[in-house]
Amino acid sequence: MEHGNALSRRKWEQWRLVMTVLAIGLSSLQAVDAGLGQWRLVTQNAGISAMHAAVAPVSGVVVLLHHTNSGPSNITFPDGRCRNTTYDRLLKKDCFAHSVILDPWTGVVRPVMVMTDTQCSSGQFLGDGTLSQTGGDAEGTKRTRKLSPKCYTTVAQKRYCDWVEGGNGTVLLSQRWYSTNTLLPDARQIIVGGRNTFTLEYFPRYSPPSPKAGLIYLQFLNDTADAKGPNNYYPFVHLLPTNQLYIFANRDSILYDYKQNVVLRKFDKIPGNPRNYPSGGSSVMLPLLYNDNFKKVEILVCGGAAVGSVANVKAQMNCSTSCGRLDVLRKNSTWAMETMPMPRCMGDMVLLPDLNVMIINGAKRGFQGWKCGSEPTLNPVLYEPRKIAGNRFTVLNPTQTPRVYHSTANLLTDGSIMLAGSNTNRYYAFKPKTSTVDFPTELSVETFMPPYAENQPNSGGRPVIISVNATTVRYRSTLELLFWDYPSNGASAAPSPPPSPSSSSSSPPPPPPPVSNPDRFDFTMNSSPWSTHSFSHGQRVVTLYPISLTTQPESRFENGRWVNVRTVQLRVPSYSTVLPQTYYMLWVVKNGNPSTSCVWIRVRG
Repeated sequence: MEHGNALSRRKWEQWRLVMTVLAIGLSSLQAVDAGLGQWRLVTQNAGISAMHAAVAPVSGVVVLLHHTNSGPSNITFPDGRCRNTTYDRLLKKDCFAHSVILDPWTGVVRPVMVMTDTQCSSGQFLGDGTLSQTGGDAEGTKRTRKLSPKCYTTVAQKRYCDWVEGGNGTVLLSQRWYSTNTLLPDARQIIVGGRNTFTLEYFPRYSPPSPKAGLIYLQFLNDTADAKGPNNYYPFVHLLPTNQLYIFANRDSILYDYKQNVVLRKFDKIPGNPRNYPSGGSSVMLPLLYNDNFKKVEILVCGGAAVGSVANVKAQMNCSTSCGRLDVLRKNSTWAMETMPMPRCMGDMVLLPDLNVMIINGAKRGFQGWKCGSEPTLNPVLYEPRKIAGNRFTVLNPTQTPRVYHSTANLLTDGSIMLAGSNTNRYYAFKPKTSTVDFPTELSVETFMPPYAENQPNSGGRPVIISVNATTVRYRSTLELLFWDYPSNGASAAPSPPPSPSSSSSSPPPPPPPVSNPDRFDFTMNSSPWSTHSFSHGQRVVTLYPISLTTQPESRFENGRWVNVRTVQLRVPSYSTVLPQTYYMLWVVKNGNPSTSCVWIRVRG
């Protein structure tokens, strides 16, 4: 026995030595790879696991939503409120919160009441910033809910500020579980598909006798359902500048005229594997550019489960490494295929202000579902669409927190990405990793700051927005933005020397002589999408046309340096098909570096 104990102690010391060496090595690697992005813990415990997430306009707080019928969460209401129901599967008297408002800078949360089950539901921000939420599971499949902009705060309210359930006139026409919502130019949402649901409908509803007032059958949704899959839940839906929809399900996609209920074009199948739930691929519409009058529209679809995975969960097949890129408005266009550095399903794709794409979260094996995935994909991958094929992917610094099924990713107002959620268990499972709980319910929230171009020589760092002349704009109007930035050519890259003894200590040193440098500026607007199940509903990025850009070189002193002060006149696009009526994050991007923060702009008709 003593020999056994001594051996155990020796093994323990050896293990501890190995782990110490590894930790030192990892810390060194992190120092070396600081240019590959930085991670930050927001909170270890948000109270709930974030199946759904959306960044609220203006305030920048984040709405997190799990679902009822999952038992106790890890947060209750401070005043002892409870949800008393006859329909909850586990808790008829439920005193736990299943939605919270999170401040992503402080980690503070405020619990929010939601009455019906929102599992695998869908949502969008409306034109006035209200968060609209539709469908779900069990008693929630036909329900609608709204969260008012007044509720976007973590400060306790004198009156309850919770999700409001829609009345009888707002009940959906069909059960919607795993559906996709997209905001349309008229500020309505179109709700597409769902589990065994081959229809679409509009919300708010049209009035009769409009043909859009009822359910509209879409044969495409039926045709794309596999017998064992079905691989067409949560279809990828993108509103195009032509006021048509691109809809992708399984491996197929169409160009759809929703106004006339006509399929205008059916595209070739994407090579390889299925992409939609439960295969768990993802998709984005690449940024729309003013340079070509928003006429070039490319769709990117990445990842997903291997063919046959869903029928054989024990095999835990490798997820896909392929991405397909399609120019949807070009005649006879075909898929251009690319290979990611690693397999990924259940990954999220986030459009960045610098016009690149972040691929993050997910697993390397299996597919979406309860305990159906394994081997988490910890490294984010940056995709740069403007580079030549073969050079577009960059592997970035890994997280230490697996985020697999039911995780989310959202762009924050400082340009970082917030990661939350991950729960492969049917109910909450607050346990360390065991043979029966491979991935415990994840309550933590973290952010990842992409490297952007800050480490590139002479990039000039990140601009700082000073002011904007309007926060609500109309189509074809002009928006004036004032900002400052560091010189890019090294003239003032280092802090200026201190004033000479003869000068006033309160006065900055004289500015250095101006040096010309061809800076590149982009002015981009990001929507705030609904993130769930590896797809962000309503996500889009649009660049604005700079009518004029005037510069007062090195005319302001900030942080020990002389900086440029610039004024730009921006043209708001003419059409709501390019920018549907809602709120957007407006960024200044200099040489690939987005501003330190955005400003929220509401676009109205």
